[in-house]
Amino acid sequence: MTDDSSMLSKRKDEPVQRIFSLSLGILALAMLLLALIFYAAPSLAAESGAPIPPERFSDDYYKVYGTPNLTVSLEQNRVYQGEQTSLFLTLTNRGRITAFQVNEEPGANKREEILAAQKEQELEKQRTVAQDVSLLLLAENESAIDIKRAAAFPGSIREGQTSARLEFPIEAYKNTKPGQYRLDAVVNYTYQRDVAVKGDIDHPESPDVFYWYDSLSQIIPLTLNVERRSGAEFEILDVSPDALLVGSQDNVIKIRIKNVGSDTAKDLVARLRPESGIYVSVDESPIAALPPQQEAELIFKLDVSKDAVPGKSYQAKVRFEFSDSYRDDLHDEENAYLKIEPQSTGRSWAAILLLLVLAAVIIVVIKKRSKS
Repeated sequence: MTDDSSMLSKRKDEPVQRIFSLSLGILALAMLLLALIFYAAPSLAAESGAPIPPERFSDDYYKVYGTPNLTVSLEQNRVYQGEQTSLFLTLTNRGRITAFQVNEEPGANKREEILAAQKEQELEKQRTVAQDVSLLLLAENESAIDIKRAAAFPGSIREGQTSARLEFPIEAYKNTKPGQYRLDAVVNYTYQRDVAVKGDIDHPESPDVFYWYDSLSQIIPLTLNVERRSGAEFEILDVSPDALLVGSQDNVIKIRIKNVGSDTAKDLVARLRPESGIYVSVDESPIAALPPQQEAELIFKLDVSKDAVPGKSYQAKVRFEFSDSYRDDLHDEENAYLKIEPQSTGRSWAAILLLLVLAAVIIVVIKKRSKS
C-alpha cells in the first residue's frame, strides 16, 4: 500500500517538474538573447549610424563645447500691394567652439591610443557643422501674405559658411494694408554632439568611431514691409446703368470713380475689360488729372451678346494707367459689375403691335389705290 501511494505521488510531481524545467530553459534562452543584443548593439550602431547611448562617451579623450548658430538674412524686405514676387534668404553659420577639454590622455607607448586620440581631436571640429538644414518660412498674417513655396533645404553649412540664395515665391494681396508684417524663419538641423574613438591594437590605423548626433531648432523673426506703388488710389462709386439687356447694342455706361489716395493721378487712362459676353466698342476714357479726394466720370460704350446669360452679373475690370508725383507707367485695377437682363415681354408685344399697324396702313393705302 505504501509503495502504491509513493508511485502515485511521483507521477503527480512529474508534470510540475517538466513545467519548471521548461521555464528554466526559456529563461536561459531569453538571457542569452539579451546578452547577444547588448554586445552586438555598439557595433550595429557604429555601422548604421543609430543613436549611441551617452555613456559610451564618458571615457573618450576630449570634450568639446559649442553648437552651430544659424542666422538668416533677407535680401530685400519690401513688396508692393498686389505684387507677386520672390523673397531671397541666405543662412550663415556663426557657430563656434566655446571650450575644449582633455578628458583622458592616450598612453605614451600605445600607438593605437595615440592614433585614436588624434582622429578624435580632428573629428571633434565638426561639432559646429549644421547638417541636413531645412528652412520653413511662415507668415504670421496669412490673410495678408501668401507664401507660395514655404520650404527650402540648403544641406549642410559649416562654421563661417553662408548658404546659397534660397527663393520663396510670395504674394502680397491687393487689399493688404501698407505696413510691417512679421515672418518667421523656422530652421531645423542636426549636429554632431560628440564623437568617441576607440583604438584597435590589431588595426591601429582603423580605430572604431562612434558618433552621437542631436537636433536643434531656431525660430528667427523677420520683418516684411508692404507698400503701395503710388499715392493715388481709386475707388468705384457707381455704375450707371447697372443692368443691360441681352443682345442690346451701343449701351453707354458711366462709371463714377474717386481718388481716395494722397497723390494726384496724372495722364490717367481708364480701360474697360469685361468678361466674355460683353463687348466694348469704346474702351478708353482719358482724364488729364485726378487730384486726391476728387471724383470723375468714365464713359464707355458696350454691346451685349445674344448668348449672354440673363440674370448673371458680369465682371468688368477697370484698368488704370497713370503717373503720379514720383513714378511713371503705374497700373491699378478695380472691378465693376453689370447685370444682364432678358428682353422684356412688353417690348416684344410693342414691336408686334407696331408691325400690325404698319401692315394695316399698307393695306389701306393699297385699297385706296385700287379704287382710284
